[in-house]
Amino acid sequence: MASEPQETTSNIAKYKIAEPHDLSPRSQWLRDYYFKGLEREWNNEYDPYSTGTEWDRVWAELDFYIVPEAMGFMGKTVRGPFGSSIDLMGKPINLPENFWKKSLPERRMIFFEEVMVNYIPKEIVGPSLLAGSRFNAQLSKCFNEKEEKAFDKKLVKDIRPSVWKFHESGFGNLGATGGHLIADYKTIIEKGFKYVHKLAQEKYDSLSDREKRGPIGEEVRAMIHATLIPKKLAEKYQEECLRLAGEIEDPERKAEFEQMAKNLEVVPWEPAQTFWQAMQSLWMTHMLIMAEESYPGPGVSFGRLDQYLYPYYKKDVVEDGTVTKEFAKDILGSFWFHCNTAYDGQMRVGGNQGITAGFGQLMTLSGCGPNGEDLSNKLTYTMLEVIDEWSPILEPKPNVRLHRNTPDKMLDTVVDMVTRSQGAPFLLNFDERSIEGMVLEGIPREDAWDYACVGCLENTMQGNDRSGTVNCNPNISKSLELTLWNGGSKFFKGKPTKKIAKFGPKTGNPEDFTTWEEFWAAWEQQIKYLVQYTVETYNKCENMRAEYLPTPYLSTIVRGCIDKGLDIRNGGPEIRFITIEGVGFATLVDSLLAIKHFVYDEKKYTIAELKEALVNNFQGKKEYEIMQTMLKNRGPKYGNDLDEADEIARRVMETWSQETFKYKTDTDFQFRGGMLSWNYWAGEDAAYTGATPNGRLAGTFLSNAICPTNGADVNGPTSVTNSVGMALGGKAEDGRYINYLPNGASHTITFTPSLLREDEAKDKFKAYLRGYIENGGTALQINILDANMLVDAQKHPENYPHLLVRITGYNTYFVSIGKELQDEIIKREMHNM
Repeated sequence: MASEPQETTSNIAKYKIAEPHDLSPRSQWLRDYYFKGLEREWNNEYDPYSTGTEWDRVWAELDFYIVPEAMGFMGKTVRGPFGSSIDLMGKPINLPENFWKKSLPERRMIFFEEVMVNYIPKEIVGPSLLAGSRFNAQLSKCFNEKEEKAFDKKLVKDIRPSVWKFHESGFGNLGATGGHLIADYKTIIEKGFKYVHKLAQEKYDSLSDREKRGPIGEEVRAMIHATLIPKKLAEKYQEECLRLAGEIEDPERKAEFEQMAKNLEVVPWEPAQTFWQAMQSLWMTHMLIMAEESYPGPGVSFGRLDQYLYPYYKKDVVEDGTVTKEFAKDILGSFWFHCNTAYDGQMRVGGNQGITAGFGQLMTLSGCGPNGEDLSNKLTYTMLEVIDEWSPILEPKPNVRLHRNTPDKMLDTVVDMVTRSQGAPFLLNFDERSIEGMVLEGIPREDAWDYACVGCLENTMQGNDRSGTVNCNPNISKSLELTLWNGGSKFFKGKPTKKIAKFGPKTGNPEDFTTWEEFWAAWEQQIKYLVQYTVETYNKCENMRAEYLPTPYLSTIVRGCIDKGLDIRNGGPEIRFITIEGVGFATLVDSLLAIKHFVYDEKKYTIAELKEALVNNFQGKKEYEIMQTMLKNRGPKYGNDLDEADEIARRVMETWSQETFKYKTDTDFQFRGGMLSWNYWAGEDAAYTGATPNGRLAGTFLSNAICPTNGADVNGPTSVTNSVGMALGGKAEDGRYINYLPNGASHTITFTPSLLREDEAKDKFKAYLRGYIENGGTALQINILDANMLVDAQKHPENYPHLLVRITGYNTYFVSIGKELQDEIIKREMHNM
């Protein structure tokens, strides 16, 4: 859809943007109703519930340490403004007499059932075909008074100070956050919670009397209880459907309510028999995860649902014809609607009714099979139709897997959908390199092909994996500051300090180094320290979560937890990782390149001169300004397919990856490396970073994920692609892909709208994607943007409420982000084919 200027009148956009199209009346109603926001008579806003005790805690700030902008609202008191407000809003729940005699995991499940089954209203929204509406619950942590006092003491005396020091000193952010996983939806759809209940009961029966009295027995009893909650909730919704069927006069809607009641009689307790039942089972299972974690949306993803749902779609739609394709799309449309209501929790906050991009309920579509064969099916293409017709909208976020054997039909569909949008409605993942990353972290090659994505683009396995994909987000450019100041931190909150704070090891005064190799060796020690400091600080959060914040319901649907009798947060899953996502990769690489080129190769500047300019932010003297210009514009830069630059990038990545793999949590999760960045490169982590040797000014944006520094990629998209692939390891001599980052790495690229106008350009773009499969990274997101349109949207945001742009692994509405980030997107290098 071309962004051609159109005649401007009041409340009409000057430039045409992507719009929904060809929606059925039902889907149109649901989409329109969703965007009414505060004007709706129904909403899914946050709904806090309390035990009613004076010490009760509803909000746990640990989940939000990875949102450093929220730290100011946590305050210096035990609860802080956020916690105190939510605690005061909590509705007291009637609890059974023996509640406080139960263990913490058991109390959590008693409370969870009471809220979800007996307190939260059961409603069917409009013409939706799926039951399960309100899930934005904020649940009491169910601490007794002793547990609450212990929790508060650890939080205030140790956890909070450690995490805040890490952040304010410019090291980035971290925290044991929720979401970011794929539950075992496939098993629930195929076998039902009845099967999982049987597994949990059998596990408990196998325990010794001593084990039953201990922590394992407590956890497994909570799991047994948890498996019954979806059945009880379905019964409540079944009653509501029958009530509505008895009241409505419209025979068609009456029949729908009756069938919904029949579906709920079966799922999610029993195996699904139809496509409609499979979707109902999927949705109810999913919404309960978000409710239990009291962290609705972020990263709770669906996996390869076009694969595990296809047998039901194939039988009902393709073979038997008992369900029309259009009705199946309406079932999917109902699913789309409910996924988006996760944002209702923020609808009174900020612009655009709180619809930002903080969530990421990903679905993974297409991709290869165990022998490299393409697994696209008719449901894959139907889902792509729904995505295209509903866009622009944020949830569920689709990722499309491409590979060497992706058929032209899929590539044509992808290209057409990209060119009809501004910020592509999906992110592309590339199988061959991604699979090698999964193998690197220890996934058997015979299983690694079945990976899927969570959050933004992060690669995990399905149903048995929790990889903590956004828990640790260190600013890796900080390692250069430590190198330049002999292990010391010269900047605090981005400002130079008189006293240098001691952090890293003493690796020598770099002013005395005579060779690049000496400087590199010192930097290696500092980046190793940065990883160690990240791990040590993070483990405090991890241990706190494992001890005090169990999630037995979620644990029942992640394989390994029942077998071990351990919570998902305490070492239960079969596959366990915590990802350390480096922020500012190109800032670091270009800074190392600048030091090598200007200090050691050309000998134009000394380390002392460079440090002096950095402390003064390249301001105050003419020579500082000249130096900044040289550093920014005259040296080699990552992103241009230059051998020297790409080799430094590769060495940095290899060092980073190898170092992260050296550590484990106390709860037996293995650390691994990634490069994501979310908003950190543009938020407080950037603001708290002093000037850097690539010519970047203090407080300005860092580089975005694995992308080149803004404006540095001057040789075109193919050169950028080749550099990204080389940074991840390139290929071995035998042609095998290398991928240092199992988690994956976010690469965003922007093209001009000329791609929209000519078939020849589309063919070139298709060829570019084939080339990316061969030589690029693990994940690519595409913007098709006209800078003039974005400038007009800044001036008239009311005319562009649904203009989507891609940031770093996710898309969001342009008008809902801050002006600084808007400016950054406008200034991005825009490529032609």
